[in-house]
Amino acid sequence: MEKTIKSFGRTELAQIYFPRLCPEAAWHKLRSWLKTNPHLSHLYELTRRTFTPAEVRLIYAELGEP
Repeated sequence: MEKTIKSFGRTELAQIYFPRLCPEAAWHKLRSWLKTNPHLSHLYELTRRTFTPAEVRLIYAELGEP
């Protein structure tokens, strides 16, 4: 059975990946990872502040689950 993946705010997801960084620094670091990954670079340009479950699944597939 596949794990249910929910939508995340971009800073919320960034802080899960980088819990020791402040929210802004965590988002900047995750954003730089998105920018340099060819499969995730389209997410770098998003202007909305949330990732859909499908986008989170893609991020997990490329970066690994936090």
